[in-house]
Amino acid sequence: MSELTLADEVTLDPGRTAMLIQDLQNDVIIDGGAFAESGSPQHAKDQNVVANVAGLAAACRAKGIPVIHVWYIVEDGAPGLKLNAPLFNGVKDTGALVRGTWGAAPADGLEAQPGDYVVEKMRMSAWQGTRLENLLAGLGRDTIIVTGAWTNMSIEHTSRTGADKGFNMIVPEDGCSTMNADWHQASINYALQNVAQVTSCAAVKTAIG
Repeated sequence: MSELTLADEVTLDPGRTAMLIQDLQNDVIIDGGAFAESGSPQHAKDQNVVANVAGLAAACRAKGIPVIHVWYIVEDGAPGLKLNAPLFNGVKDTGALVRGTWGAAPADGLEAQPGDYVVEKMRMSAWQGTRLENLLAGLGRDTIIVTGAWTNMSIEHTSRTGADKGFNMIVPEDGCSTMNADWHQASINYALQNVAQVTSCAAVKTAIG
């Protein structure tokens, strides 16, 4: 896989920007979680994703940029989760992301802070069946910093749909992780380059000021 292609400079208006922290939950990226065998915990460590996202979120809060946590949440037994794709079957079969459990909780250091927002979902995309778009409209935000897991699933899907909806999508690649580096680089270098400005957490912090 070739080297990652990133934008060194990012231009954004903090007054029109929001940050998403998506699916950085224990079952998704932490050892002992339901999806640990996928390799996700190791790649999250390799990316330093928890610390990078926590640092970027703190910078956003300091500049008045809303931080929106998007959590995948199901009830015990996953009632109402349509099992039309292997990904969704995996959530039910592993007993993952059940409300109130350790697995559904955000990774340590990424808890919602006072003034943050929480959006719950039951699909890959942060937009599908959620209040996200109405929330962003109410906040007057049209530029979205997308962080979280998994790069080639939720991050890519959310970025594609956001672009279709007319939002400016910014993806700091070191604020994202997936199952392994190959999947991550494939998503970053190909699909995401066409729907988002792909950059780094450091460049976004510089743009925030």
